[in-house]
Amino acid sequence: MHRTLRNSVSLLKSNYGTTWSLLLLPAMAAAVIRAPSPESTLDLLLRFLAYGVALIPLARVISILVDQLSEHLGDRYSGVVSVGLGNLVELVVSITALASGLYRLVVISVAGAVITNCLLVLGISTFVAGRREQHVQIDDRSTNLQARQLMLSLLFLAVPTVFSLGKGLNPMEGTDQLDNFAVYSLVVAVMILLYYVLSFVLQLGTHRSFFSHSQDQQHLPGSAVESAGGQTARGQTVADSSSHHGIGAILIAMLVVSGAVVLVSDPLVETLEVLLKNSPLGELFIGLILLPLFGSTAEGVISIGAAAKGRMDLAITSTLESSGQLLMFVLPMLVLLGWPMGRYLHLSVPLMALGCTGFAVVAVHWITENNQLDWYEGIQLITLYTVIMLGTLLL
Repeated sequence: MHRTLRNSVSLLKSNYGTTWSLLLLPAMAAAVIRAPSPESTLDLLLRFLAYGVALIPLARVISILVDQLSEHLGDRYSGVVSVGLGNLVELVVSITALASGLYRLVVISVAGAVITNCLLVLGISTFVAGRREQHVQIDDRSTNLQARQLMLSLLFLAVPTVFSLGKGLNPMEGTDQLDNFAVYSLVVAVMILLYYVLSFVLQLGTHRSFFSHSQDQQHLPGSAVESAGGQTARGQTVADSSSHHGIGAILIAMLVVSGAVVLVSDPLVETLEVLLKNSPLGELFIGLILLPLFGSTAEGVISIGAAAKGRMDLAITSTLESSGQLLMFVLPMLVLLGWPMGRYLHLSVPLMALGCTGFAVVAVHWITENNQLDWYEGIQLITLYTVIMLGTLLL
């Protein structure tokens, strides 16, 4: 037991002992220094940004720990690990916001994370890879599966939204009162989760050999933390970094980092509530653009690094898989977790957020259907992201 604890401490030191950890300092300062009450909009925004930036190194450490845990468990269980822990930061922050009754912000932020992954992260990765070689070939089997999964997950979300609009629900995103739409959302959420589990049965069970050639070149879902050449963000090979620490040490380290995420998410959401009431910044801009950047930055940097070193298959598969997890695991899980809290989240997204998410998913499906990419397609994705960002900010 003592050895496991020592290994956990060593693991945390090795992951936190980087320049990324400097991003925790603004949050520490924000927790200690309080502006005179009532705080101005600028003070609230700076405090929100300080807590949000602190999520970036925490997300990075979680990504590394998930990858190391997957190395111990092997390919057959790496997908399960990814589903449960791959979007842990987004899940914790969303649970905190859900507990505060911020239903609209919860569903918008999940949609925003998908938009950030599909347009900004994948756009930059495609541009970087396209500058390296004229035509970037991508694996047709895993990429097409993830693109179809993403498209279908959007349809799963669009159908309940259409019903909520048709019924004129207000609020459409959730309520503290149990109603028929809350029951409907719960049943659909369970169905989506079961469907998502079956996708891993397909990849890791019945059709394992069909996907085996792409698995030889990269990890299965959950490998987003690996950069080109099989290296972690610290430059140490994944196999080397995980071999010195057992599963117990990794799990303890994961619990510690998860606790840190909870400590950061509480004041983040508290500040966000006040900011939404006193700031000209709307929920669409904060939920679709600003908040998702904090959880996606670390993984995005690693995906872009993989693309820069010629591993675009790894970059695109991890990005699409992460987006699919958000719609087919994180959001349905939030619906389930809200019931014990008396917070009945609806599987319904505001029309503008759903439309922007749909544009992002269609764009990804369009650029990947011919199984090759170039730098100009990366510019197309980035441009679409910019158009959405400006719309949420200025309109």
